[in-house]
Amino acid sequence: MERKTVLILGGGVGGQVAANALASRLAGRHRIVLVDKQNDFSFSPSFLWMIVGQRKIRDIQRPLAALLRKGVELVQAEILKIDPTRKVVETSTGPMSFDYLIISLGADLAPEKIPGFQEAALNLYTLEGSSRIQKSLEAFSGGKVAVLVVSSPFKCPAAPYEAAFLVQDFLKQRGKPAEVSVFTPEPFPMPTAGPKVGEALKAMLESKGIQFHPNHKVTNIEPDGNKMIFENGKSETCDLLIGVPAHQGPKAARDSGLTNEAGWIAVDRETLATKYEGIYAIGDAASVPIAGGKALPKAGVFAHSEAEVVAANIMARLEGGAPGAKFDGKGWCAIEMGGGLAAFGNGDFYGESPQMRLYPPSRTWRWGKVLFEKWWLSPAGVRRKLLRLVLNLGAKARGIPSSL
Repeated sequence: MERKTVLILGGGVGGQVAANALASRLAGRHRIVLVDKQNDFSFSPSFLWMIVGQRKIRDIQRPLAALLRKGVELVQAEILKIDPTRKVVETSTGPMSFDYLIISLGADLAPEKIPGFQEAALNLYTLEGSSRIQKSLEAFSGGKVAVLVVSSPFKCPAAPYEAAFLVQDFLKQRGKPAEVSVFTPEPFPMPTAGPKVGEALKAMLESKGIQFHPNHKVTNIEPDGNKMIFENGKSETCDLLIGVPAHQGPKAARDSGLTNEAGWIAVDRETLATKYEGIYAIGDAASVPIAGGKALPKAGVFAHSEAEVVAANIMARLEGGAPGAKFDGKGWCAIEMGGGLAAFGNGDFYGESPQMRLYPPSRTWRWGKVLFEKWWLSPAGVRRKLLRLVLNLGAKARGIPSSL
């Protein structure tokens, strides 16, 4: 059998899952190459715990090589351009050819799109920004805290609301008087999950004394006084500004003509295949269509499932079989509430409208989230044991009634 090359761009959630799944069956017979510009992998869901001092960088970062199975070739390089017709990727270390390509480059952050954001806001979506938020909260003496969502889509749709819960809990425990608010262009929290989930999450915010300001699209920020100017003509000031920056499709994909008008890579929603033979896109870089002309939310849990589907179909083709794996649009999310509690939502995004359930906050969901973090940051052998623990916790919690 002719030896083929499967090239994976990006060592985040999707890239790792795809590489490890392929290595488990194909290593040795075919080349599996993963390219990422970073040596280390940072588990971004834990940035939320970093901002309130519950994690340090060393707790949530691992060498990428340690998380990959034997048989995966790791190349540290920046991806510059993708030529889908010639099947070549240009990198900072030279060109790389492929037979199959999995693009898992995530979303690029574009804080520069809003004037004043980089000067005034602390970026919730970077390791450095999360560390700065933690230091700022420690030094905070009281006043107004704003969590600002610049635009959508953005990855991990629950994150800004989780940040608000955690910040409010952190400051309350330390006796620091604070008014925490969320400003977003969305009509309600996590709108892709449907209005029932959004209204339930809004009620949870209000129950904690967190103010929610929907339909507030920021146009610019005046750093002197942290003054946010909104498209609706309103303006607000705050003493501490935590921001979710604008997101855009990965530059290498945009420069290669792979993206749609919105800047994301359009894919088949069941196979994650692009319009080019043998080329797939998964995770935040992909635009996966759902009902109502919307796109699937950008979240690691979807990248994980999509990677498994793509890996299974590539394996089938390399072994002479028919690819039959399909992504079903199902996902879940544990929503950090502070105080050792987390809510939990799950459902199907591929129906005529999202069929989502939101379960009441509990310590069980919070421990499940902690175990999931440990699973991701552990070697493959330990991961299997932790996965069994998470599944057991889920089974025990099935009797909890839905809050919707």
